[in-house]
Amino acid sequence: MEYRALGATDLKVSAIGLACHTIGGGLYHRDDGESIRMLHQALDSGVNFFDVSDHHSQGHAERLIGQAFHGRRDKAILATKTGYSFAAAGTFALSIRSLLRPVSLLLRPLQRRLHKFKTSQVRYDFSPEHIRQACDASLARLKTDYIDLYQLYKPSASIVEAGEFIGVLDELKKAGKIRHYGVACGTVQDSMAAFKHRGIESVQVAINLLDQDAVPTLLPTAARRGVGVVARYPRAAGLLTTAGSDIMGDTSQYSEEEYARRVRKAQVFRALVKPSRTLSQAAIQFVLQIPGVASAIPRAVTCKELAENLGALAAPPLTAQELEFSRSA
Repeated sequence: MEYRALGATDLKVSAIGLACHTIGGGLYHRDDGESIRMLHQALDSGVNFFDVSDHHSQGHAERLIGQAFHGRRDKAILATKTGYSFAAAGTFALSIRSLLRPVSLLLRPLQRRLHKFKTSQVRYDFSPEHIRQACDASLARLKTDYIDLYQLYKPSASIVEAGEFIGVLDELKKAGKIRHYGVACGTVQDSMAAFKHRGIESVQVAINLLDQDAVPTLLPTAARRGVGVVARYPRAAGLLTTAGSDIMGDTSQYSEEEYARRVRKAQVFRALVKPSRTLSQAAIQFVLQIPGVASAIPRAVTCKELAENLGALAAPPLTAQELEFSRSA
């Protein structure tokens, strides 16, 4: 495993981290035992950077991390987020997903409507009161007395620019509850607003073969400011994998037309597959070869999927010709 500095912080994060948003369940998977085994396997394999949020599976993902790393907390760098929640109706929509899981494939149209309804129930709260309470709740679920990297989840550019959250995050840092803080933004434009505040030490944004807007804009600025960059969705939320796009299409943020366009574009990158390199591994390699990326954080649901992700470290790096093709395709 390769370890990289997260900006100007004292954190040395694994080049391949783990996005933990699916470990607590969802419509298509719920196996706590497998999730615990996968977290152990990740740590044993050199992964030390684990990224989650307090709303993932209504806090259950954080609980699994706390359970898995009990007694090994010092080996892991834990990053979590706050600010994103659901109104009561949205919470109910999440709760019934587990009931639909056994017949999920038969209820695909219902799943799409359920996701759209759930999205309409999203609420954002970056008030000092919410951040304080959410931090304490995450600490309890993670079974730890400190969070290595505390992030605001998808704040808009205007929220970030206003910076009203800086005071409470500095307060939590001074109290020792968090070591560093950053933002996990939905767009590159929102992310750029983070550079207005010296206290923000990291930015998390989507960077992959399909989403390269951050490369010429955000990454150079982050390097100059000493801000760490975490690449979310290095496999484009499943599009850049052998499994394909069927499941993720039901819960995509994109319109059906735009999602279909992304599916078609993803097919082009199958040219990067080799006998010794899967599409998923090529996608991760592409991100790892971008200067300024501290960690790429693909998700994994099973130990087998984790092993494929980590296999990117042994897979052949993209050649200069392949990199040029990847940038221009």
